[in-house]
Amino acid sequence: MLTKLCIENIALAQKLELSFDMGMSALTGETGAGKSVIVTALSLAMGGRADKEFLRHGAQSAEVTATFDLSGQPPKFKKTYAEFVRNDHLTLRRSISHDGGAKSWVNGKRIGLARLKPLAADLGEILSQHANQSLMNEDNHLGFLDGHAGLTELAETTGLAFTEWRTVNDELSRLKNRRDQLIQQRELLLFQRDEIEKASLSVGEEEALLAERKILDSARTLMTSAALIGDLMDGESGSIKSHMTALRSELDKMTQIDPKLDDQVSELYDLDVRLEELRRAIEQYGGSIADDPVRLEEINTRLDEIYHLKKKYGGSEEATLMTLQKIVEQLSNRPDTDSLIAQLETENEQLRCKFSDLAVSLSKKRRRAARILERQCVKELKELAVTDALFVIEFVVQDDPEGVILGDRCLRPSECGLEQARFMFSANPAEPPRPLVKTASGGEVSRVLLALKSAEQTKSRVGPSLLVFDEVDSGIGGQVANEVGKKLKKLARGRQLIVITHLHQIARQADHHYVVEKTLSDDRNVIGVKRLDERGVEAELERMVALPSVE
Repeated sequence: MLTKLCIENIALAQKLELSFDMGMSALTGETGAGKSVIVTALSLAMGGRADKEFLRHGAQSAEVTATFDLSGQPPKFKKTYAEFVRNDHLTLRRSISHDGGAKSWVNGKRIGLARLKPLAADLGEILSQHANQSLMNEDNHLGFLDGHAGLTELAETTGLAFTEWRTVNDELSRLKNRRDQLIQQRELLLFQRDEIEKASLSVGEEEALLAERKILDSARTLMTSAALIGDLMDGESGSIKSHMTALRSELDKMTQIDPKLDDQVSELYDLDVRLEELRRAIEQYGGSIADDPVRLEEINTRLDEIYHLKKKYGGSEEATLMTLQKIVEQLSNRPDTDSLIAQLETENEQLRCKFSDLAVSLSKKRRRAARILERQCVKELKELAVTDALFVIEFVVQDDPEGVILGDRCLRPSECGLEQARFMFSANPAEPPRPLVKTASGGEVSRVLLALKSAEQTKSRVGPSLLVFDEVDSGIGGQVANEVGKKLKKLARGRQLIVITHLHQIARQADHHYVVEKTLSDDRNVIGVKRLDERGVEAELERMVALPSVE
C-alpha cells in the first residue's frame, strides 16, 4: 500500500507531500489544475520514463519519494527483494538532474532500472490513457489473458524455451551450411592438389625449357654457323688449318737457326691441337642440333602449363609448390563438422520437444482460461451498463508443416507460444463480435479495461495491492459513470485504489477525496493538493456537477 508520496520540483509541483490510505481515493480538480502531475511523479518513482522536461522551470534537479507499507505483501515479495527490505516499509526514491540523468534508490540503496521496474510492478500498477491504448493494440491481448490466468510465468518460460531452441536450431543450420561449404571447399582443394601434383613441377624447369626452346627456334642458324666454322677451320683453301701448316713450317726454319724459339714451336703445336679440338667440338655440336618441330611444340605446351600454374598459384614455381604444401595441410586438418552436427541435432530435438511440451500445455491452459475470462468479462460489463455485451477471445494461429502439433493441426511456433490472442467485442446482440480495436468506442474501451481488472480481482487477490486509474473514465458519463464508480468502489475492496477523475459520479464513491488546485505564488503557478473533509467533499462534488455551493 502507498502511504506517502513526496514530490519536489516536478512540473508545477514545487514541494508536495501526500498521505494515502487503503480503499478508494479520488483526485479531482479543474481541467489544467495539474492532476496528471501526481501520476507522472508516482510513475517516475516506480521506474517510469525520466525526462529533464519534467523539471520545474529554473530547478537544477527534481526528486520523488514513494513510501509503501509491505504488511500486506506476500512472503515471496520480501524473499525476492530481501536485500532491500528491512522491515514492513519500503521507500522508492528517484531523482532527475538538469542534464536528464536519473538515479534510483530503494530504502537508501542504489538500484538499476532493470531491477526497479519489476519490484515496483509488484507494488502497484498505473492504468492511464496509455492502458486504454495498450488494449487497442492486439499485440497486447495475449498478455492480458496470461496475466489474468496466472500464466505469465509459464509464458515467459515457454518464450525462453523457444529462444533456446531457435538459437541451437540456427546454429545447426549455420553449421550445415558450413559443412556444405567445406565439402565444396574440399572438392576445390582436391582438384587444386591433383592439378599441381599431376604437373610434376620442379624449380628451374621453366628456365631450362626456355633455353632449350631458344636453341630449337634457332636450329638452322646454329647448324649454318657450325658448318661455316668447320669450313673456316678445315677448308680446302684459306682455312685456319692451311695457315697453321704454313706457320709451323716457317717457325721450324727459324728454330733451326735459333733454338731459343723452341718454346714458341711448342706453343704453336698446342694451339694447333686446341684448334682441332675446337673444330671437332663445333662439328659435334652442329651434328647434334636437330630441327625438331615436335619437340618445340612439346616445350611450348609445357611452358604454357607452367605459366598457368604460376599465374593461378602464386607467380613462381616456388610459390606454386608452397601452395601445394598448404593445400595438403588444409586437407589433413579438415574440421569434424559431422560429429558436431550430430550432437546439435540431438540437442535441437530435445529443445524442440521441451518447447513443444510447454507450448502445448500453455495453449490448452490459455483456451480454458479464455472461456472463463469471457464469462467474467461479460458479467462485469453488464454491471457497467453494457447489458448486451459480447466478449470473445479469438486465437490467431498459422499453419506450418514443420511446426508443433496441437490437436489436428500443425502450428507455427513463436516466442509467444503457438498463438496470438484477439479480443472480439460487440455491444449489440444483433451484431456478431468484431475486433475490439475496430469496433469499440473510447468509453467502451475504458469499461472493457475496468471489466478485465475486475475479473482479475475476482479470480485472485494475488498481485499489486495498489491500482492507479488516470482518467480511464474518459468517454463516459451519466448512468454509465455511476456504474463505473460503483465498480471502482467494489474493486477497491481489500486493496488501494487511486482514481484521477473529472466525473462526480466516480468521485462520490471514494473513501478519501483530494482536490488538486493551481495557485499563483511569486508570479509563478504552483499546484497544491488538499485532502478534503466531509464538507469539503460536498463542495467539490457540487463544483463538479456545476451546482452553486451551499454556505
